[in-house]
Formats: sequence, C-alpha cells, structure tokens
Amino acid sequence: MTMPTSTKRRPSVGAAMRLASILTLTVGCAAQQHPAGAATGAAAAGPRTPDAILSDAVQATGGAAWGTHKTARVKMTIAFRGMGMGGPAEHFQTARDNALTVTTLPGVGQISEGTNGTVFWSKDPVNGLRYLEGAEAEQARIEASWNADLQAHALYSKIELSPDSPAGLECLTLTPKSGAPLRNCYDRQTHLQVSQEGIRATPQGDVPFRTTESDWRVVGGLKMAYASESQAGPITILTTIDQVVFDEPMDEKMFDPPAPAAN
Repeated sequence: MTMPTSTKRRPSVGAAMRLASILTLTVGCAAQQHPAGAATGAAAAGPRTPDAILSDAVQATGGAAWGTHKTARVKMTIAFRGMGMGGPAEHFQTARDNALTVTTLPGVGQISEGTNGTVFWSKDPVNGLRYLEGAEAEQARIEASWNADLQAHALYSKIELSPDSPAGLECLTLTPKSGAPLRNCYDRQTHLQVSQEGIRATPQGDVPFRTTESDWRVVGGLKMAYASESQAGPITILTTIDQVVFDEPMDEKMFDPPAPAAN
C-alpha cells in the first residue's frame, strides 16, 4: 500500500493513491506543490554508501528469511481521514514479482491494480480498465517487487545519498527508469524505513505524496510495518494491516488483467 512498494511496505498504497487522485480531482483541490521534505539536521555519524544503507534495511526486515517464502496474502483496512470513507483491502504477492491489490470502498466500488510480471494494469469505477505505461508502469513494477530494497539496482536507474538527511536518519534518492525520483529515509539505528516521498503519476495528473511507516512486527521471520499514513495532495490515507499469511497456493492467472467489458 506508499509509493512508493513491496511486501515489506504498504502493499495497498498504489490503489489507495489512485483513489486519492480521483477524489482530489473530484473535490477540485489538487495539490500542485511538491511534498515538504523533513527538516534537515546534522547526522551523528558520517554518511555511508547507498549499498550499505540498503543492505542494512534488508537485514533489518528479515535478511535471508526473504528467500524462505514464495507467496504472501495481506488483509488490510484503508481509511481516508476526515472523509468518513474507508474499507477493506487485500494484497496478493509472489516472490516472482506478481501482485494484485483489491480495495473495496462502500459508495465507490472496487479498485484493482495488478501485474503478471509483464503487463501492468489497473481497474477502477472512474477510469475503467487501463494498461499502465511509462511512469505509471514503473511505479507499479516497484510496488509489485518482493523486496524493493533487495532489488533496488534492477528497479532504479540511479541511487544516491540525499544531501539533506535529518539527524538520526539516512536518506536515499532513488530515480526510477521512468518518472520522478523517490526519497526513502531509514532510521540510522534500527535501519527500518521511516518514510517515502515523491511525485506519483496518475490518470488525473501528478500528485505529491509522503508516507510514514510504524508499528513494525515480525511475521514468518520478516518484519513488516503494520501501520502507515500517506499524504497524497490534500488527502490523508491510513492503512492498517489486519492479517498476513505466507505461502498459500496462488493461481498465477489471478494476476492477469481482467477481460475488457463487452460493448
């Protein structure tokens, strides 16, 4: 569910961000400025390399345990702060980078986003069935990855240290092969990810976002953030994980795009 994300982070954030962009357009208050970055401060120690930061982040969330599971099913609750709107979401993921997220909101309908590893697609009540390309496809590719930190060099064309990391954090600027850069910040002591921010491409236009993560818990030898808060333009999205189940059999056809509606 942010940005930017993989099984270890916000598996539903792509669909939630998509709905947020629709709601933003509907209420006529789309944000135009980039998200505000965190306050800068001097780090307690000198900067480390991006590879060292990513390696520690992988170890902090399970290390070798990432290779012991093949599938994950995550049940969540999505809520839009101050809007009286929310509902259940379910994310299906395989270690082969197949993914499907289905969010159901009363009064809105069902929002689905998925990939079979080759085709990236989404379907919602406003935009219908769409095959994603360019920046949207790259966002979906990153979010569908089993572990984006572990696969960072395959997912991004450039990975650099952020020059303005706040005290106690180590931040990276990651540039996808298409679309705007992302900024990931990790706690210097625990090496767990604290936040992600950037610009998300949507059918309604670019939407600035910032996501923070908390309530990390160990499940199946992996550490996952059970709570996240995403600010997408004027919309605040709260995501809570309710259940995680690893290694259930999954039919790979479920990740294929649905058949277009008959005319």
